[in-house]
Amino acid sequence: MNLKKASTWLGLLAYLAVLITASLWPTPVDGGGVISFLTSEILKACKNISWLNWVQYNQLEALANVVLYIPLGIFLVVLLPGVSILLLLITPLVVSGVVEELQRWFLPERYSTLDDVLHNALGGFIGVVISASIRQLMRSRAKARSASLGR
Repeated sequence: MNLKKASTWLGLLAYLAVLITASLWPTPVDGGGVISFLTSEILKACKNISWLNWVQYNQLEALANVVLYIPLGIFLVVLLPGVSILLLLITPLVVSGVVEELQRWFLPERYSTLDDVLHNALGGFIGVVISASIRQLMRSRAKARSASLGR
């Protein structure tokens, strides 16, 4: 395994540690401390920006769920290049569903919702689409460059 691939796998492991910690923490991660402070500050900032003053806690939480899963989709495409796009698109939905079910059954202070599953899956979907699109663009450019050089 080359250094670039090993670094990418290491990045995935670090990301999964953050994802699992945030998802399976016994109490809501925004229930106090730094996350609660950041949430409050972001909502205050949104109130002061005319085109964002409609943002409430629920919208911010939904956006955070989407953003949290975008890297999963990117890592899937980068690390599993031979896997079908359909399977890559389904994987974040399955991961999110499992996480939310674990919350529901084993973490009574957490709130497991279908909305969370869908927002998480949307983030993974966005990550897959962006990463797969960039990969395809790079392949197309390499092919065109090769053709223009007469290879």
